[in-house]
Formats: sequence, structure tokens, C-alpha cells
Amino acid sequence: MYTLGHALLLIAIIVSLALAGQWVVNHFIKQEDLEKHHSAGEAMMGVVGTLFAVLLGFMVASAMDKYNDARMHDEQEASNVASIFRVARGLSDIDRPRIRQFCREYVDDVIDSEWPKMERREKINHGWQTYQKLWEAVISTVPENDRQSNLQQGLIGSMQSLGEHRRARILLAQTSMQPALWIIVGLGASITIFLSYIFASEFPRIQGTMTTLVATAMALNIWMLSAYSHPYSGELKIQPTMFLLLKESILTVPDGPSRYLHDSPAESAPSTEPVRKQTTK
Repeated sequence: MYTLGHALLLIAIIVSLALAGQWVVNHFIKQEDLEKHHSAGEAMMGVVGTLFAVLLGFMVASAMDKYNDARMHDEQEASNVASIFRVARGLSDIDRPRIRQFCREYVDDVIDSEWPKMERREKINHGWQTYQKLWEAVISTVPENDRQSNLQQGLIGSMQSLGEHRRARILLAQTSMQPALWIIVGLGASITIFLSYIFASEFPRIQGTMTTLVATAMALNIWMLSAYSHPYSGELKIQPTMFLLLKESILTVPDGPSRYLHDSPAESAPSTEPVRKQTTK
């Protein structure tokens, strides 16, 4: 239940069941008998409605936190790939193009292979191979000086952070609410709607309208809970925006070394000779 079509279908089903239940109650139970239980029904409605509203609110808030966490992990993962790609420019002519090419392959795998699988909630295998190649390329670099040694340490730190955010992204894409929680949500919504039948009205159309509004609100909250519980599927799915931006804006940079590494020290260092003043005769 992730798309707007699912939302409309869910609304239609819950509203239909709620109106059918109202017709059954009004048909078999007299209005005078229902009015006798208004006081008790009002108290029960207040308790049950409050408890269910709090429960559903906490569940929706937790699902939204999961959604925001997934977005944050995606952004951090892409940021670490960008850091690795940029820092690799200071490495040797052998390590620099190799690491940068693996960065491009990794981003392509995430966009073209992993993201569609996450939407279908399938197991991810291919992307781990590129990730492992990138790790091996980083740890196999041979620093030629202290500067490259420091760069390698920075690359290892970025790879560790990349791995943490990658694992979190995949885990969030493959986890969902337990069936027991969905049963609790369904029972809570059913009980809340059923208790509203006690407050029968002399005007069936008005009561039907109110029942429809209550059922619609229930359906929308349940759909929102489902949509936010699956951050990579449906109408609210997270797009690989950061990875696409990384591919279009950063990974297109040529693999040549930094231009500042070729400056001669004699040319770049300021002159220390004192300036001689010309004397005029």
C-alpha cells in the first residue's frame, strides 16, 4: 500500500465496511436502545479513541523517523564517495585513476542496480562486489611520501563511514513493520469505528457522512504509516538524488593529477632577496 491508487482503494474498502456495519447496527438495533447507552459509549469512545490515536500517532512518527534516517544515510553515503573521489586526486598515477574509476562504477551500481531492487525489496548482491573492489583499491595504495600517506588515512576513514551508511541504507530498505503490529492497527481502527455506531442519529445520511469522514481519516493514517514504513517504495519513495548529482557534477572531472603538485618549489616560493633601491645621481 504505497501508491495513491492503494490509498484510494484502502479508503474505499474501509469506508464501505464502516457504512455496512452502520447499516447492520441501525437495522437490527432500535435507536431508543442505542440512546440508553450513550453515556457508557461516550466514555468508552473517549478512552479507546485516545489510546488508539496515541498509538497510531507514535507509529506514524516512528515511521517518519525511519524515512528521514534513510534519506540521511543516502546523503552521507554519497558524500563519502565524493570525498574519496576528490582525495584520490593527490595519489600516484597508478592509484588515482583506479580508485576514481571504482567510484564511478559504485555510483552506477547504486543508481542502476541497487535502487530498483530496493524499490522491489529484493536482496542486493552485485553492488557489494564494486564496494569490495573500492575497499581493496584504497587499502592497496602505495604512498610515495608523507602527503600521500596522510591522504590514504583519510581515504580509509571515508571508506569506513561509507560502509556504515551503506549497510544502514540496505537494512532500512529490507525491513518493515511486523504483521502483529498491522493486526493491532486493524483491530484498533475497527473498534473505534464500531463504537461510533452507538451515537445513532435521526438522520441516517448525516450519520453516514460522519462515519465516512471517520473511516477516511483512519484509512489515510494507515496508508501514511505504510508509505513511510517503506522509504524506497511507492508514492513517497526516496530518489537517488545525491548520487545522480554526484554522477553528473563531480565524477565527470578528468583523472589527471592536481595542477598544484607540478609547481616547482623554486617557482612557487617567494623570493627572499632584499630589494635593492636604485639611487639617483
